[in-house]
Amino acid sequence: MESTFVQGTHLPTDASKTETFTAKAAGPTRKRAVLLNPPGTKKYFRDYFCTLVSKASYYYHPVDLIYLSGVLDKAGYFLDCVDAIAEGLSKEETWKRVEAFKPELVIYLIASPSYEEDVPFLTELKKRMPETTFVGSGDVYREIREHALDLHPFCDAVLTDFSTQDLPNWLDRKEDLVFDNLIYRGKDGQVKEGAEKHGHGFYDMPVPRWDLWPIQEYIFPFSEQRMWATVLTDFGCPFSCTFCPMSTTGYKLRDIDTVIDELRLLRSLGIHEVFFRDQTFGVNRVRTQELLRRIKEEFPELRWTCWSRVDLVNEEFLNAVKDAGCHTIMFGIESANEEILKKYKKNTKRSQMIDALAITRRLGLKSVGTFVVGLPGESEESIKDTIEFSTKLPLDYASFNIATPRFGSTFRRLMKEQGALDTTRMTFDSSQSKPAWLEESEDDILSNDVIFRLQSSAIRRFYLRPSFLLRRLLTLKTPYQSWAHVREAIDLLRSR
Repeated sequence: MESTFVQGTHLPTDASKTETFTAKAAGPTRKRAVLLNPPGTKKYFRDYFCTLVSKASYYYHPVDLIYLSGVLDKAGYFLDCVDAIAEGLSKEETWKRVEAFKPELVIYLIASPSYEEDVPFLTELKKRMPETTFVGSGDVYREIREHALDLHPFCDAVLTDFSTQDLPNWLDRKEDLVFDNLIYRGKDGQVKEGAEKHGHGFYDMPVPRWDLWPIQEYIFPFSEQRMWATVLTDFGCPFSCTFCPMSTTGYKLRDIDTVIDELRLLRSLGIHEVFFRDQTFGVNRVRTQELLRRIKEEFPELRWTCWSRVDLVNEEFLNAVKDAGCHTIMFGIESANEEILKKYKKNTKRSQMIDALAITRRLGLKSVGTFVVGLPGESEESIKDTIEFSTKLPLDYASFNIATPRFGSTFRRLMKEQGALDTTRMTFDSSQSKPAWLEESEDDILSNDVIFRLQSSAIRRFYLRPSFLLRRLLTLKTPYQSWAHVREAIDLLRSR
């Protein structure tokens, strides 16, 4: 009879010795953790405190979990990274996959737009895995904080910042102390509530385990290539726009060496397209110059997109980012009404928008403008003026979002103080759903129906212009771009 490898081995015959031999051969047992972006009926963005719903087919990486994969890997955890939305998993498929991994720890995202789906899903998952520790992160937890432990029985702890070492420090605790950015109930039943501290200055993070994520399933509407990744070179935002929750998260710069290490890993995985998801790329000019130099020297093939501000860029800066591989820049235009921009501490001017976008176009960079529709204090006429202004700007793309009292934002706090907001409501979405204002709220707030109608009008007015459609066709460079743009356009118009 032909011998096989297994038949040719000699294992101990004693059962106890066999068990010991097998255990030692398997190596030390590693703690197991699942990083979970739950399933949903829509493409929910639950990450980085800026939650919304995709208006079309695009879907971004959950950066909180992406970076926590590096943190937990360094802490010695064996990981399964489950993005149920990107992978198209049903609730039952997700439950089974998480259960099968047998984790001691589940880190999950929960968000305002998906709240009504997240709570029952996570309740059932905890019922199936009662001994597993569940740690939640998301925009709603920044506001309800310790109340999450009572409101959500599946929640064992709340994490309010993914960019620190607070989570692994808490996981390795020997006694129930107070840890920054962690809220949990100790063995004595008392709640230990750590302060939300994001910090300033510099920070460092381990390189994420990108190889564990379904990279091929994510879609970026401005990407030139099919495979792409999201990278942070900083955390938070130094500006004070009251409608944005990122203005309350501090601001700190990531060590450049770890950014470069991450880009090296992505290159090894065949990824040459990146979305730098800094809220405002290029704030620190000296550091940015060094980062761009290193990207240009080591990654000449890299193509990328970033966010910036019209009052921050000039021709020298735009030339530098283009030289380092940038092809698209996203700008928060918000409104054409300078009084509104001043009221909500955006503090930009129409002239700056016109100048910045003209230079961007002249240098051959593509531009995206984002707008907020329905901020209190705006009239129907002022919003129509903003819509008309958007068609006159040399923008390649535009996104029109409904003014939403996002959890964690100064705007939300002010609206609560004015009594314009239903504070019992947890589900908000700036991208597709109707606005959030109470019908009996103050006179300077337009009705929900008017705001929603104006948002739909803005999308059609901007994207259905013959001149816009012709330019889009002439600037498409690859078959992937052509396919992606047609798909996104159809989905966007259908959503209206």
